[in-house]
Amino acid sequence: MHDDLLSIGELARAGGLPVTALRYYDATGVLRPAHVDPVTGYRWYTGAQVHPARLVASLRRAGLPVADLVAVLRAPEHAAVVLDRHRRRLVEDLVAAQAHLDDAAGLLAAPARCVVAADALVGAVGAVRHAVGAADARWPGLAGVLLHLDGATLRLVGCDRSRLAVASVPVAEPSGPPVRVLAPPAFLDALTAATLPASGPVTLHPHRLEVLGRTSAALAGAYPDYERLLPPSGLPAATMASGALTEAVVGAGDVVVVRLDGGRVALAPPRPGDTLGYSRSFLLDAVRAARAEHVALSLDDERAALGVSPADRPADVGLVMPVLLHR
Repeated sequence: MHDDLLSIGELARAGGLPVTALRYYDATGVLRPAHVDPVTGYRWYTGAQVHPARLVASLRRAGLPVADLVAVLRAPEHAAVVLDRHRRRLVEDLVAAQAHLDDAAGLLAAPARCVVAADALVGAVGAVRHAVGAADARWPGLAGVLLHLDGATLRLVGCDRSRLAVASVPVAEPSGPPVRVLAPPAFLDALTAATLPASGPVTLHPHRLEVLGRTSAALAGAYPDYERLLPPSGLPAATMASGALTEAVVGAGDVVVVRLDGGRVALAPPRPGDTLGYSRSFLLDAVRAARAEHVALSLDDERAALGVSPADRPADVGLVMPVLLHR
């Protein structure tokens, strides 16, 4: 009677599935035997079931849930939808797993350390604080201040998608790997208002920061690669007295058109034909944050971003992104 049928062991070998899996798939309705002997309980399969068995084996190795297996076998014409959904799920799981591995690597890594002067650190906080934004779905880290320690430089970064501010703090006795940590703005605000020693240690862990004797948990969340946004080196710049620039901008409207002609700066309200301008309030913030008698202004042709730097500290910069004017 069973000469044309396959035993469960034979199907297991032909289909690449263990016998225990075939018993499970029988119980769950994924792949039922063609015949079960009522006396012995032995399961028997047809030769046509070898292909479904191989398909089940492949899909299970790919991690497809049992419910989706049933859907594929019952309606092969809709299999592409099920498989695409599973591919997306695998990608999401991989991204999450990589993030967890990065967190684990950070916890295992040695912290980065340095010593900074308190007044330099407080000044850097003031230079970037105005540009700190609110968290959003894509960049939750924008709600914090990025502390980037790499070698002999500690950079503080604030960004709200419309502007970027970067301030550098000289460091002594640096040690450990390069690290980027998000500091809560409230922690830095309290730090700048406190009575601090003239200098002290900064220790940056991936999930914790210790600054001049005070400790805070780091914020979680992705942060943009700010270095890609910085003006390219050698970009032509025009220098202007901060007071004169502030006076010219204060009397302007909400949007200012900025033109750089050689070493000269021209500020004007938008005129017919102008396509780009800059927020007056953002420009004033950048000038004040520079904390310098003279500032250097530059325009990045690629992004049309307006850079404002202290004339004597070009590594510190405030970037103001353009506003598209009505044509």
